[in-house]
Amino acid sequence: MLKLTLFMHIMAALFWVGGMLFLTLVIAPFLSTLEPAKKSEIYKIVGTKFRFYGWIAIIILIVTGPLNLYYMGVPFSSLFDPAFHGTPYGRAVMMKLGFVVLLVLSSLFHDFYLGPKARGNRKLSRYAMIFGRSNLVVAILIVIFAVFMRTGG
Repeated sequence: MLKLTLFMHIMAALFWVGGMLFLTLVIAPFLSTLEPAKKSEIYKIVGTKFRFYGWIAIIILIVTGPLNLYYMGVPFSSLFDPAFHGTPYGRAVMMKLGFVVLLVLSSLFHDFYLGPKARGNRKLSRYAMIFGRSNLVVAILIVIFAVFMRTGG
């Protein structure tokens, strides 16, 4: 069962982080060549579509993450054990979980509040772009700590 949940977790992470990279490195530069009205319309269409599938990926990650820990022999109670936090593995787990919480809350704000309000508002569009790119940096930090976890901390 671990192999299945780990596979699902990795595929969802690939989709989510890969999608953010694609939006930042491919879509955004292309849209900067267009007139503001067209740019806003395309962002609305692409962003709404990605948001739907992105949140499916987030839900899969939130479900499979704890299952992976369980199947790897890390009981939920370990997350509250200071001895666990004292290990390199425990620190990597806690850092990853902290960034996951930050990213989920930040994504909720970006996707359901700031992003929709930014349409047609130059100042809020700038904030949404900065927020989105910050989310990408946090997502990459999560991947880094996932690598630390797989290598023992």
